[in-house]
Amino acid sequence: MTITDTRPTCKWLAATQSFMPPLQGPAGTAERLLLMLHYSIDWDNSWVAGYRTTYWDKLLPDRILVASQQASNLRQWWTSLADELQAFPITPEARNELAQLLDDPDATAVLRTLRQETLALVLRTRIVAESRKQR
Repeated sequence: MTITDTRPTCKWLAATQSFMPPLQGPAGTAERLLLMLHYSIDWDNSWVAGYRTTYWDKLLPDRILVASQQASNLRQWWTSLADELQAFPITPEARNELAQLLDDPDATAVLRTLRQETLALVLRTRIVAESRKQR
């Protein structure tokens, strides 16, 4: 990630770059997918907004784990979660990056990472979200 990188996830991850560098490889793709998911939820009009108290600790990890166990590819994973959580990227840049992330050539490893490292990845996503709020 560079300072001039304009991808939405790079901008979001910049909030934690000084103390938590972005992950690389399949874990990096998983991290970016979770950021894309979180920032694609309509927090004003989605049913998810009513579950903010359990979102980070229960709702999000459970949904990610189930979707990653059931999906055979990243597009299925995203479709399931986006539909369930009413997550729709709102900017062209976010849609473009999401399309690229979903075509990761190592999708099997990304899904495995999402299954095996769910809580750690959600924690990192939460840290990014909280860091961005504080800015």
